[in-house]
Amino acid sequence: MSPFKGQTGLKRILNAAGYSLDGLSAAFKGEAAFRQLVLLNVVLVPLSFFLHVSKAEHALLVAVCLLALIVE
Repeated sequence: MSPFKGQTGLKRILNAAGYSLDGLSAAFKGEAAFRQLVLLNVVLVPLSFFLHVSKAEHALLVAVCLLALIVE
């Protein structure tokens, strides 16, 4: 039986979050395109708050930025 089968609740969620952060760290260290997208998002997402657009349009702008990171 797998040692991961019995993990439930908060411990499982914390382990999953740790694995996700490890993956993001590996992507940042090993992928130049991912680093470029992170830099663009650090600039563009805060900048999007200064645009005069509706809340739905703002949510869509931020979602597209996050989607680009997910796809990369």
